This record gives sequence, structure tokens and C-alpha cells, in this order.
Amino acid sequence: MTIETIHRSCPTCQACCGLIMEVDRKEKKVISIKGDDQDPRSKGYVCAKSQAFRYVYEDPERVRRPLKKVNGEFVEVSWEQAFDDVSKRLIEIREQHGKDSIGMYYGNPNAHNGHTMLYTMPLIQGFNTERLFTAGSMDQLPQNFVGDLLYGQGALVPIPDMARSDFFVCMGGNPLVSEGSFMGGVNIKSMMQGIRDRGGKIAVLDPRRTETAKFADRHIFIKPATDALLLLAWVNEIFSRDAVNLGHLDHCVDGVDVVRELAKKYTPEVVAESTGVPAEALRQLVTDFLSAEAPVLYGRIGLCSQAFGTLSSWLIQVINILTGRLDAPGGLMFSRAATGQSETGGDVLEFPYKRWQSRVRGFPEYMGMLPASCMGEELECEGEDKIRAFVTVAGNPVLSVPNGKRISDGFAKLDFMVSFDIYINETTQHADYILPSTVQLEHSNHDFLFATISQSNFVHYSPQTFEPAEDSRAQYQIILEIVSRFNGSTADELDNSILKELVDQIVGGSEGAFSEELIMEKSSAYTAGDRMLDIMLRVGPYGDYFGHNPDGLNLEKVMAAKQGIDFGPLQSMLPGLLRTEGQRINLAPTIICDDEPRLAKSMTQTDLKRPLLMIGRRNIRDMNSWLHNINQYARGKNRCTLMIHPDDAKARNLNDGDRVKIEARIRTHEVELCISDEMMPGVVSLPHGFGHVYADTQQSIASDKLPGVSANDLVDDEVLDMPSGAGVANGVPVQVYAI
Repeated sequence: MTIETIHRSCPTCQACCGLIMEVDRKEKKVISIKGDDQDPRSKGYVCAKSQAFRYVYEDPERVRRPLKKVNGEFVEVSWEQAFDDVSKRLIEIREQHGKDSIGMYYGNPNAHNGHTMLYTMPLIQGFNTERLFTAGSMDQLPQNFVGDLLYGQGALVPIPDMARSDFFVCMGGNPLVSEGSFMGGVNIKSMMQGIRDRGGKIAVLDPRRTETAKFADRHIFIKPATDALLLLAWVNEIFSRDAVNLGHLDHCVDGVDVVRELAKKYTPEVVAESTGVPAEALRQLVTDFLSAEAPVLYGRIGLCSQAFGTLSSWLIQVINILTGRLDAPGGLMFSRAATGQSETGGDVLEFPYKRWQSRVRGFPEYMGMLPASCMGEELECEGEDKIRAFVTVAGNPVLSVPNGKRISDGFAKLDFMVSFDIYINETTQHADYILPSTVQLEHSNHDFLFATISQSNFVHYSPQTFEPAEDSRAQYQIILEIVSRFNGSTADELDNSILKELVDQIVGGSEGAFSEELIMEKSSAYTAGDRMLDIMLRVGPYGDYFGHNPDGLNLEKVMAAKQGIDFGPLQSMLPGLLRTEGQRINLAPTIICDDEPRLAKSMTQTDLKRPLLMIGRRNIRDMNSWLHNINQYARGKNRCTLMIHPDDAKARNLNDGDRVKIEARIRTHEVELCISDEMMPGVVSLPHGFGHVYADTQQSIASDKLPGVSANDLVDDEVLDMPSGAGVANGVPVQVYAI
């Protein structure tokens, strides 16, 4: 046995911790994975999910070769047959029924694959369908929507600079379990302790006393989907105390008076009953925030995936801006990725909204996407323009999208379906073809997306560990083959055109500094995604500019830095980063402010038939539905339980461990009950990502040990956040009763 040591970053979550792997390349075996104590960011820290990509690589049920469904059973076929058959069938459907007869769902795992990210736009543009759905509308879409309106681009989402904060307020997030969603932190617990060590405090507002709330100095229960009411009252307090201080952004913020007027009627007393937060508790929180030297207010998925996700996400930005905490050390700041995605100052872009609508509901698209909650009804839609074929790309919408059972039934009626995936799961069981890609240990990786939402500016390249089987394909290769054939070219021609588009963009924006010949020559050592990565690094904020800055970055230098490169703390980037008219921030976009009457109306609305409100939750060993077929993560007691407060259980004569029915408007599930004072009275919690109960899947561990129930089967797909279109998975009205 010849053991080699390999350094890489963990590809499972947004923290991107540094790892040391011991491997036997000849036998293609991982001997060990542990934290890299020399990594400048993670310093040896890892969480339970650090082993996940190894277990996925070793999973015998992972699909490794193309599968075709023949007489209801999957059989292996060659890549050439798969590529030819899939492209031919999709072309036939497009030619007969139009491009929008093909739907697409793009899943969350793609964000963890750097090469896939580079080929995502060619994939989307290649199919050019108005029926595009993504996991984003069940996650961060309201934050993107707000980023577009305030800062000029949806990708501009500022994150809390915890390393320099002295008062961290967390709403709708559980970073001790998520490891920092949209705040890219390594060892969040240590970061939070660092705040304390500097004499600071941590406050959490959440309907459940989460792991983060238990660690915090203060936890305040808040009723689900009332965050916008509380935040408007917070804004009201800022104005009533004459505490507005825009700091260095004073010269470039408009709309302050509009916000003042909007918040005028929302005092802490007015919202107290609706939110469940006493007026004095909110006032004390505001007092502590305003008296801190470097406070920051952070809101995450609990604020996004609710009926007022856009309003809530907007108000998080508003409060930080009004108090001078945007673009300030310890406040909300923007990361600066080495590949230049954050270098967005320049031409003002069109707001990518309402260029077309969904067929059934007429809901407007945003960023080229329709709400995932519209998938079920769009799949059911009859007529000449109905969806006849569907492409899923590393996603499992049957479990991850509202009313997943409706989506599953819709998939079963399609003329044709193809899935780019490595498992036969609840979604891909319906496919006519499954095209599996290589996994993390079989290809290189770069933390392309997560470097844009990180606590510190960094770059890290993870080398390929094992040579994949000869008949394997990387995800980007599958994309190139299908899209090129679909559009009458070859994979090489498409790849060359993608590269040329990138080069032309750089040449055009360089004012003569770079020529096409220079760029092509300097990057010629690499191909495909690595070549694009090299080019982007060279023209990024730390780049060598093709020799003009010899000390700068290129891919060779990044590869040589085995533990990655840490460029240090986040830096002030405004107003230069803004891609808005006059590089100004309009604090009061009309499309958001116009939603306030709907919020006001919610204060008087109740559902007497279903008096409990359901929220989600996450376990440290879960990653949506990805990791449930891993035996090492399936151990222990059942974690797909319905949490309920003791008083609510007593009122219904329910006992801990009972099997109960949970009834929502669209469906009823049976689930095990867990009585816990972690829950706010009137609120129940069911985790996301379970529901492995479909007979035709081939994930035996998930089916046998972690079947659970799908929380999204209870989520009403007719209810959406306005105006972003995000699904409403938190604050779902339910009833719970004994079986």
C-alpha cells in the first residue's frame, strides 16, 4: 500500500473547511480524512459532514453509468447511445411543440461543483426554456431579489462580519448546525465565542430554541412569518429615537423618508401580539444594538422561505443601512472572490423580472426562473404549450419543493424525462434516462460560489484524487454533450464558443490592456473549466493580469498553495461595487413597499381550523435529502419527528413518542411526536429532506433507516412570497391530533 497525502477543501457545505486526506491511489481508497491544522481559515476544524463526500464516493448504490428505462426497469447503456437518444428525443419535442415544452429543474448540489457552476449559463441558455425552476426559490431567492433592487445585482448579498462584530443578532438561521449559510464561516461556534471574548453579545430570534439559540446570550421566541412586522417596529424605533446614521454611505442612499413613513404605524406595542415579542423585549434589543460599537443583524432561510420573505430580507438590509452597519467592519460586508464575481461595478443592468409569466398562475419570472412552487400546476397544465419533457440537474424536487407528491404525479405523465444525477431517487425514478457524473474525489474542484459569501476573502483549489473509470463523465462534459447536440454542434465547438465569449468579454472590458492572443497563450496549459478558472483568476482582484502584475494570482499559484490562500478580512467596497443608477442605493423600491398592505392585513388573519404553525429544522448530519443513503449518518434515533411544545401536546392529550397525524390544507401525514420546550407554544417543527417512501427508488439505507415523511408534502404550493415567488415552508398552518 502506497499512502499519499492530499490537501483540499470540504465540498459539502458553505464553510469550505481545509482537509488532509490520506489515500491509496492505486486501490482508489480513502484511508482517512481529518481537519488540516495548517489551513489558514479552518485551522484543523471540521464537522460531522466532512466525511460525506467520501461516503458518497464509496456508496455501492451510486449510479456510475448511463441508465435507460426499458419496460419499467433501468438498464445500463453506453454514453454514446445515451447522448444520441436524449438529444434526439428532446429535439423532436422542441420541434413539434416549441422550446417551452421542455422544463428544467436545477438543484442545490450544483453550487458545490466549481466546474458545473462555470457551465451553468451555457446549460440554461442552451435549452432556452421559460419553464426553468431552481432550488433557489426554496432558499435564498428573496435575498437575491433585494440584492438586485438595492445593489444592482442579485448575486450581491452582504454577510455578517462576525470576526469584528460585538453584537450579533440572528433571525431565521441556525449557523451552529448549518455552519453558516450565506455567512461562510468556519467553526461558527468559535466565532460566536470570539464575540463574547471581545465583550460582545449574541441574540437569537426564532420560534424554536435552536442549537444556536441555546449558545446565545439571549433567545427571544417569535411567531413564524411575523419577522417583517418586528423588523418594521425596529425601524420605527430607529426613527423615533432619531438614531439614523448612514455612516460613509450618507451621500448615496435615497428613500429614507419613504421608509420612515412606511414604518410609522408599526410600533413595538402594535406588533407585540402578532409577533409574540413583548414591546419591552424588542425595545431592549434595539437599545443594545444601537449602543454596541459593531453590531450586525443577520437573517437567513427562516426569513426567506415564508409568506413575507422579500419584506423580511429587505428590512434586514434597511436596518443595517440606517444604522451605518452596511459595508462597515463587524457589520454586513461583501466578500471579494478571487475569480472576480464581486467586481460588478459598471453598467446598470436591467432588473431581470416579469419578462414572461407562468402559464397557469401568470406569476412573473425572476432571473429567468419561475417559482418552484409552480412546478406541480405547470406539469398538470394541458394544451399545446404544456410541458412534455423535463430535465432535472442534480436536484430532487419531489422532496424539496412544495406539494412534492403533485410534482411526482406530474413527472409520471411526461412524454420524456432525463435526469443528470448519481442516484435513483424520488425524482429520478421517473426518468427515461439517468446520466451520472463523476463525484468530488474523481474531479478537481474550486469553491467558486462560496468564496462570494465567505467570512474572509480566500481561494482554494482541490485537486482530483482518483482517476475516474474510463467510461465516466464529469458533469460539465455531460452538459456540453447534451446541449451541443441539442443545438446542432459538437461538444468541442460549444466549449470553444464558451471560452471565446469569456475572452471577448475580458478583451472588450480591458480598454486594450489584453488581447485575445495574450489570454489564449497564457492560459494554454489548461483546458475546459480549469482554463476558464485560470483566466478569471488572472483578471480578478488579486490577479497577475497576464503578466502585468507578476506577483498576482494565476491557477498555477493557486494549485501550488495546498492549503489555499487567505486574503484576510472583508474590506469596504461601497459605493464602487454598486451597479445602480449613479451608484446609489434606493432604500425604498416601489415593488417591495407596495407589499406592505398585505403584511398589515396579516395581523388580523388567523386560521381557526389549523391553529398551529409548522416550521422546518436541520440536523448536523443532514444536507437536504443528499446524505440519507449514508449508513454512518443514518445511525441513532429517529430525527424525522414532529416537535411540539408540552402545553400544545397536553391540550391534545398527546404523549412523547406517539404516532400523530399532522394535517395541512393539502395533505395529512403520520409522524412520531417529540415533546420539547424548545418549541414556542403554538409552533411545531418538522425537518426538511425526508420522505424516502417511494417504492421504485434504489436508496436502501434511506428507505430502511431514514424514511420519514416529506415536510414539503404539507407545504401549500398555492402560497408564495410576494414579490419574489419563494416557496412558503415556514409558518404553514397545521393541525395535530392523535391517531
